[in-house]
Amino acid sequence: MKRIARWVMFTACGTIASSAQEPKPTPQARPAAAAQAADDTMTPYRKLATDALQAFKAHDMPAAKKKARELEVAWDTQEKALRKKSPDLWGQIDKAMDAFIKPVQDKSPDPVKVQTAYDAFIAKLQLAVKE
Repeated sequence: MKRIARWVMFTACGTIASSAQEPKPTPQARPAAAAQAADDTMTPYRKLATDALQAFKAHDMPAAKKKARELEVAWDTQEKALRKKSPDLWGQIDKAMDAFIKPVQDKSPDPVKVQTAYDAFIAKLQLAVKE
């Protein structure tokens, strides 16, 4: 009888201990996955904008203009899907991107204006990650 009692106790404790170690899905796991997917979607735009800004700061205007154009083409390529998901946010990001691209492509861009427009564009991209 003592053997059986020990076995039952050992089995129950082992089951409780092993179930305590199993990760339990949290309600936050799904939003985190959605945020990761949104971040992955916005990463190429963030990278192209950063590349354009870095080239601009290095006074490599041909590279800055090229990266700005690549950003615009990449954004326009995905426009339909992005606009469908969130038309208002898409519009905000699109305007912020245009505001960044335009001064980079000017003949003599103002560095402060370019940096400010870049910061605003990145902030708008971040809104898509939070959504």
